[in-house]
Order: sequence, then C-alpha cells, then structure tokens
Amino acid sequence: MHRILPLLLFLATLLTLAPLAGAQSSSGRLSGTVTDPTGAVVANAAVTVTNTETGFARRGQTAEGGQFVLDALPIGSYTLDIQADGFQAAHLVGLTISADSILRQDVRLAVGSSMQRVEVTTAPVLVDTSTSSMGEQLAPKQIQSLPLNGRIFSQLVQTVPGSVAAGFGSAPESASGVGAQTSITASVNGMPWGGTTYTLDGVSNMELLNAFMNVVPPLDAIQEVKISTSNAAATVGTYGGAQVNAIIKSGTNAWHGSAFEFYRGDALNATRWEAKTKAPYTANQFGGSFGGPILRDRLFFFADYQGIFLNNGVSYNLTVPTALMKQGYFLTSQFGPIYDPQTRAPFPIVNSPGGPAYQIPANRFDSVAAKMVADNSIWPGANIASTNINNFNANVTETDRLHTADIKVDYQLQNGDRIFARESYQHRDLTAPSPGTRFIQINDVNSNPRDHNAAIGYDRTFSARRINSLRLGFNRFYTVDSGNDINSNTNQTLGIPNSVYANYPATTGIANFNFGGGNTNVATTGSQGWTNAHRITNVYQLTDNFTQVFGAHTVVVGGDYRRLQASLTNADRNQSGEFDFSPDYTSSCTNQPGCSSPTGGNQFASFLLGNPSQISRGFVNASPATRAHLLALYGQDDWHVSQSLTLNLSLRWDLITPPIDKANRQANFNLGNGLLDIARDGNRAPNVDTYYGGISPRVGFAYTPNHGSTVVHGAYGITHFPGNFGGMGGALERNYPYFQQFVVNPAVQYTPSLTIAGTGLPALTNPVISNNTVAPPANTSVTNMPRNFQVDVATAWNFGVQQQLTSTSALSITYVGTKGTHLYRGRNIDVAQPGPGSLTARRIYAGIAPQLSDIEYRASDGKSLYHALQVEAKKTTSFGIEGRVSYTWSKEIDNTSIWNPLVDSLNYGRGTNQAPDVPNNFIATAIYQLPFGRKHYLLGGVNGIGNAIVGGWQFATTTMVQSGTPLTFNAGFDNLNAGFTNRASITCSSLQPNRSLNAWFDKSCFTTPAPYVYGNSGYGRVRGPAYVNSDLSLSKTFDVAEKAKVQVQMDAFNLTNTPHYSNPRTSLSDGGFGKITGTNGNPRQLQLGAHLTF
Repeated sequence: MHRILPLLLFLATLLTLAPLAGAQSSSGRLSGTVTDPTGAVVANAAVTVTNTETGFARRGQTAEGGQFVLDALPIGSYTLDIQADGFQAAHLVGLTISADSILRQDVRLAVGSSMQRVEVTTAPVLVDTSTSSMGEQLAPKQIQSLPLNGRIFSQLVQTVPGSVAAGFGSAPESASGVGAQTSITASVNGMPWGGTTYTLDGVSNMELLNAFMNVVPPLDAIQEVKISTSNAAATVGTYGGAQVNAIIKSGTNAWHGSAFEFYRGDALNATRWEAKTKAPYTANQFGGSFGGPILRDRLFFFADYQGIFLNNGVSYNLTVPTALMKQGYFLTSQFGPIYDPQTRAPFPIVNSPGGPAYQIPANRFDSVAAKMVADNSIWPGANIASTNINNFNANVTETDRLHTADIKVDYQLQNGDRIFARESYQHRDLTAPSPGTRFIQINDVNSNPRDHNAAIGYDRTFSARRINSLRLGFNRFYTVDSGNDINSNTNQTLGIPNSVYANYPATTGIANFNFGGGNTNVATTGSQGWTNAHRITNVYQLTDNFTQVFGAHTVVVGGDYRRLQASLTNADRNQSGEFDFSPDYTSSCTNQPGCSSPTGGNQFASFLLGNPSQISRGFVNASPATRAHLLALYGQDDWHVSQSLTLNLSLRWDLITPPIDKANRQANFNLGNGLLDIARDGNRAPNVDTYYGGISPRVGFAYTPNHGSTVVHGAYGITHFPGNFGGMGGALERNYPYFQQFVVNPAVQYTPSLTIAGTGLPALTNPVISNNTVAPPANTSVTNMPRNFQVDVATAWNFGVQQQLTSTSALSITYVGTKGTHLYRGRNIDVAQPGPGSLTARRIYAGIAPQLSDIEYRASDGKSLYHALQVEAKKTTSFGIEGRVSYTWSKEIDNTSIWNPLVDSLNYGRGTNQAPDVPNNFIATAIYQLPFGRKHYLLGGVNGIGNAIVGGWQFATTTMVQSGTPLTFNAGFDNLNAGFTNRASITCSSLQPNRSLNAWFDKSCFTTPAPYVYGNSGYGRVRGPAYVNSDLSLSKTFDVAEKAKVQVQMDAFNLTNTPHYSNPRTSLSDGGFGKITGTNGNPRQLQLGAHLTF
C-alpha cells in the first residue's frame, strides 16, 4: 500500500488542480465546424444546445478555426442554435446525444440577418467522422422492440460484430430466459469472455468473482446501451473484449411511465429434443416505471420496479445404474469385458435376469458401495427400460422470485451544472430441487442474492470550453449458495471415514461420486464444489476527468480509482469430498503398470469394487477478506486537424494490484524449497510483485475525403485488464493452511490402492507455522503465483471504410485484429514426463515436495491471436424498416485451453472456451412497422375501428447463424503415466464424411496412442454442430389516449424449433463416444405480453 500512496496523492492533486470526469459515462459530446456559403470558417459564432425533454442548455462559441465542442451533455434529444453577425440564425432539430460518443454536426450558415432563422431537421448519423473506436449504440426502440429472451439487455452484446457465446454456458442463449442473472458471457474479437465488463451509468456493475453482471435493470428502465468493442477512448479501460455501459432513464418535464406484464407457460412451449415429457413451467414478469418533474426545468425523478415469479420446470435426462448393475451384473450386450483386479481376467459370464452378463459377486462390493446400491435412496431407479444410457427422465420445478428496483434523481442548476444520484437494488430467492433424490448433482443451486449498485454524478461547467464531471460508485454482490444434500450427514451414515467435522457445516452432505460427468455416464452425486458457500464483493469507485477545448484540440485528462473487496468461501473441491472413478481398474490393464491400449472396464464397476482413481476434498479454515486497488490515469487529445481529418491520441496507465487479505491470511507455495510462504507485513501478497508497467497508448484516425459520406478509419491500442475473473478470482488466500485442499492419487498406474471404505476422505489437519512458513502435508493441493505475475493485455488494431449509401443506410467493411498477451491461466505443473515406473518419483517437484501431486500454477503466460473481416450494413427507419446485418469471417488461436502442462506448444489451437473460434458468424436484427392504417401509405384513410384492426402492427427479429466450435479428443485415461489424460490419435485425413447424431465423426479414425506417446488430435480438427436460431416478436399497438399507448405482443424464441445440439462426446473411453446426446438452450418458447406506455 505504501507504494500506492504517492500515486493516490498525485491523483488527489490532479483533482484539485483540474477536476475530472467519469470513465464510462452517461453523457456524450457534440462537436462541429461552422462555415459560410463559400466554406470559410466562421469564428465567434454563438452556439447553444438544448435538451428538448428537460430544458437543459449549454452555451459556447466557435473558435478561430470555426470549431465548437460542447461536452458532458446528458444523453437525449437536442436542438442546436447558431448565431453570427451577418448570417441567418440556424436552428437544427432532431440531434441525438448518446453515451460515450461524439456527435459531429457541421453547420453552413446562410448570409442574411440574424433575426431570420433557418430550421433544419437533421438525419441520423450512420458514419463516425470523429473517432476511430468500434462498437454499437442501442437506442430505446431497439432495446424495447427486439426479442430478448427474458427481457435481459445483455443479450444485445451478442448482436455486435465479432461477438460469440463463451464461458460457463457456451450456448448463445445460456444466460437468457426469464430470471437469468448470469449475463451473457460473450467473447468479443477473440478475447477471453472474462474480459467483457459491464457498467451502469458509468460505474462498475460486475460480480468480481465470476466476471458476471451484477444488477440487471428491467428494459423499461434503460435509456441506452453502449457496447465498445475495439480501441475505445482512453477514459474506457480495464476491459478485454467489450465494455458494456447501460444508462438508466431520467425524469423529464413531461410525466411519463409504463406498466407491463409478460407471461409464459409450458403449454406455449415445445418439448425438448431429448426429453420425453414437457417440464412444468410458468413465468410472470411484471412491473412498471414512472418519472417526471419535481421542479420544471430543474429537478426530475425516475423510478421503476420489476418482479419475476418463476416456476421453472427443468427436464433431466440422466443415466442411473440399472437394477442389474446395482446387483453387479453388466450385460454383455451393453458392456465390454469387466476385469477382476485380483485375477486380471474378466469376471465370469453368468445368466442374469436380463441375459448373459459379467458378474461382480456381492461379497466383493465395497461396504460403502453396497449401502449405496441397496435401494433407490441415492440413485433413483431407471424409468426408461432396455437401455443403460439416458435411462432416467424427470421433470423438477425450480421456484424463483426476483425483485428489482431503481430510483434516479437529476438536478440541473442554473449555471449549467448537473447532479444526479441513483440507487439500484435487487434480491432473489431461488430453490432448485434435484431430480429423483436429493443426492443427484444439478447445475443450479439454492441461492439468495442481495445486490446493490449506486451512482452519484456531478457535472461542473467552468466555461463553455472547460467541463468537469465526477462519478462516485458503489457496487455490492452478496449471496449464499447451498446444495440439496447438506445437513443429511450421508457420508457418516454410509460409513466413510473422516466424514463430518464440527463447525464445518459444508461437510454434512454426500461426497461427489463422479463417473466422468455428462448424461451418458452414471449421474454424479452431491453438491458441486463451488456451492455451500458465500460470495460477497464490494466495489467503491471514484472516476473523474477534466475536459479543456483548445481550438481544434479537445483534451481530456482523468483518473479512475476503485477499491475492490471480496470474500469467497467455496473450497474449489467439495467439502463433503469427491471420489472419481475410471474404467482403468476394471479394464484389461488392471494391476499391470505399463500396459498399453486397455479394453473393457467400466467406471461403475470400479465403484462397486470400491477403487477410486482419485480422492479429493477441501476445507475452509478462514473466511477470506481480500482487497485490491485499481487505479488509472489517462489523457486524450481529439485533434480535428481539418474538416476531413480527426486524430485520436491517448495514453493510459493502469495499476491493478494483487489481491491481499486484510488479516494476511494468504500463502504462496515456494517452488524452490517446497514450503508455503505466509503473508506478513512487508510481504502481504507473498512473493508477488505489483506490476507498474500498465502503459496503454492508443492512436487512431478518421478521414472523410468528401466531408461526411465516406470515412476511412484506423486505430491501434492497448488495454490492461484483470482477466482472472475480475481480478478477485482468488488464489493465494485459498492456499494451505487457510484453505486445505487435498488430492489423493494412486502411487502406481493401473494399480488400485485406494478404497472408499478403507482410505476414506482426507482428514482436516492442524498446521504448524514456523518462521512465516509452513510445510504442506501429504496430498495437499497448493498454489503458486510467480513473482512477476501481470494483468492481461489486449492489443487491438483495426482499419476499415464506412460508406453512407443513402440518407438512411450505410455499409462498413473493417479488418479487426487482436492479440492477447499475459493472459491468465492455471494448470497443475507437478506432473511427470511420460514413461514407466512410479509416477510419484518422476514428478517434476518430487525432489522438494514428494508428498504432493497437485501444484496449481496461476500464471499470466497465455497468448491469443485473432484476425477478422467484419462487414456490417445498417439502416435507420424509413418505410417503417430499420435494422443491422453483419457477417464476421475470423480465425482465433490461443493456448489458454491447457491439455499438456509439459509441452506448451501442444496447447496451441483453435479457441474452445475462453474465446471460441467461430469462423463464420452471421447476425441480423430488424424492426418492421407494417405500412397499414392511419399515417401509412396503405389503407391510410381508415379511421376508428378500421384503424384499430389494420394499424399499429410491428414485427422484430433477431437471427444468428454461426459455425460450430472446435472439438478436442482425449484417450479417456492416462496411458502416458504422467498425471494427466492423454489425447486420442487420429489416423484419417477426413473425419466428418457423414455427420449424424449417432456418429458426428468417423469414430474409426481415432485410436489410443501407444504407451508414453502423446496423441496427435489437436484442437479444431473437428467442429461441433452449427448454431442456427431466429427469434420473432409480433406486436399490435393501440392508441388509448393522446400520449398513451397499449402494446400487446407475442414473442417466439427459437421460432423454427431448431434443436441446438450440444457438442458430441469426445472421450474414447466414453460409451457415447461420437454421439450427440443433448441440446443447449431451449426449444421454441412463446411469450405473451401487454405493455402500457405514456
């Protein structure tokens, strides 16, 4: 902290000498040049811009070069008045100021008396002649009219060029639907999805521990959404892919508001492709907004509320052990040979009630396994006969209650100053039952978030050319997540050693009995490792800038300071423990170290014998309280060199400190001596230095050879951002002894040495700290962060042409490139070189820590590269039609999806999760007001009932067509004897001759590599299914009063009911290898709604 104090003092001095304005803001800028009929510039002309809804006005005058700049204008509709001696006054109407943007409006004055006034209606600007940054501005009509599943604005991020779904839910609709709170996790321009950030009225709106949006305002509350995707202004920082700024509406001089209700029910929905029945489902989404003047032209308010009452039916299609499997029978018609580890020969084939089967005698069952299969209390009985895969179907109903509210007050002073304050709050109560029994693991959790986001802004006008804005922000996320098995004490009942510990409530469930995941392997039991914990984050923010106009130069200097706080008590590994099972111990290689190409075997058979391939567990000994600082200082000069050329020149410096715990509860594993170094004063983020090199230059140009209709633009810039889930994802505070994470592996390959009932779960230890170090006990999982850890860096460049085709349409063609360096990634580095013999002795760090098998290395050494051609056509409203169509042709490669910790060159390939490689991406959005009824050119003469029938119809659509994502293939087991699963080998040049759901690729082309030889199946040789989706909204508007309208609408999501198939199974040991067994997202869903506005 002592090294940061001088920087904070410098920032405070800067604030005193030159007040500063916010980074991502809720205001925009108007600039232009005033000329006479000959093109000569007009100096000292009086310029006045006035907001038509609030009466807010700002005045200035043109410089010697005829330029004018009016900054910090609240977003909205404006008029522009210009007066100069010897010229007729100009009155321009229809100007729209947007957030974080510059509207350029050049004006040519006519000779005459200033008492005469010429009124001009401006057309929407479709090309950007002032900046070189890229992105999209989404206005209220688009926000309200486009079909958004669940009415969540973050889905708009996926409509911008270069954006693809990524992250925890890799389907484009993964975070959509009524009540969804995890914002769309989109990778933009090839950068990791964790680099996309969200702000609300210019202040941080992120849940730091998962890089999700925090507060989700209803659509009726949002005035505008600005999505910056490449080389934004220097005031915009700490983002990697995109920065998304939503603006909450303000009150105006006119009373205005809304009321709405939208309904969904399972009767309106199609059945999921893989489901047998339709899950029960009802959703009521309702609320309203109201705003207006408290003092006309001075004081305004706006408030809104949204409630969501959701009974969400979830269809599960799982695999559970059959009654025969629970008795030890494995039908020969369904399974390969099941080998006995004692004899290394297959178990005998007997005549079971279902036919010939390999039989494991009941007296060979592990005692814990025997209790688990004695009845259907752990796994429900199969309800789909004659199959051992996907043999259990169940519908459960999650109850979800979500309440969201915003209130905003704006005050305009007579001297042109402006103050606003806003508070946003939401709370949610979600109950998520398990299918069949309470012990089946599910993707959701029981949770109760309580979230806040607040902002205060003060815009100070010193003169027309000196403007200051201040933003103060507070953002809080809080939740407690819990699984359904907690407090059951099932581990203890089953007789698993070291089960329950007093004062550790998360140990009172059932262990994860894990058979490989997916719906084709036996369902996993217990809570997910990240549940049964609390997540709390706070962000305190001060963002400031000072704007000074010097003739043709508009200079901005500023700073952004954020204090981050976080507490996360999930242990990564289930505190009730985890037993992982593989087919190895019941395969042909059982008890034969060095064996190659195992055949047969089954995970559940290994379970019955009680032989796990790995045991793990976590304990949380102390509730962490981490703190970090983000500080940015920056300056930018927008230099209007001429009426044809603008240069954007900026420099930004970001300081992002490593998180430290307020009580020094952190440790860093020392790769030199095998001990954990404990945090202490003077070494608080132990052995990790603060990186001070976050210098980010950005340069760009916009050149318009014909003064407006054609723009050639280009830019190059750097941004620094915390890619490890918002900078607070946790590492050193989660180390031993404060978090005790254990991973127990067998000592010899293919040799079962662990048992459920005998080995049991890892036990809680009593650490001994000496000289600020502690020795990790056996089987502890530890973490090392290198001393030179840095934050992620994105280097972006673009070059393109924008062409206005007509007064309402434009086309842009742009080459976009992005290079990621120092990207955050983690992997276990305590693995062995492939080879025979004891794995333990060959581990890299066996010399200093032979008792360990898992050393997590959290480094900033990831890389990525993205190239794209992005083509976009835009159309503003004419003949009732407006929309955007874009096509992106791209290539992305990176090394962030780590397979081989030893040979990093083998990790490079087409991006798969953090930043998926999607070479073809077509996106179209359109809004069409049908040309029937009064004031339209068809049936324009109808009145009364006739107009009520034929007039007011509109439809809107969003369509996406995207390539499939790259697949990677693994052999299903560690025949490298190195501590990680080998890749499969490919023997064919063509892998997808005849794609089908049962064989998406030619399975015969994949083989198990020879022992100790790396498989050759790299990333991207095969792609999964393409994504095709169309959503449609059809609405009818009725005029019920002079300024009141009622709109009734029907929305169809996945209009064509096209299954969005998930990727096929890609593990050679998986019984469903090559098959597609599920879908992402939902089948067709219909929504009915009514919306009153006035």
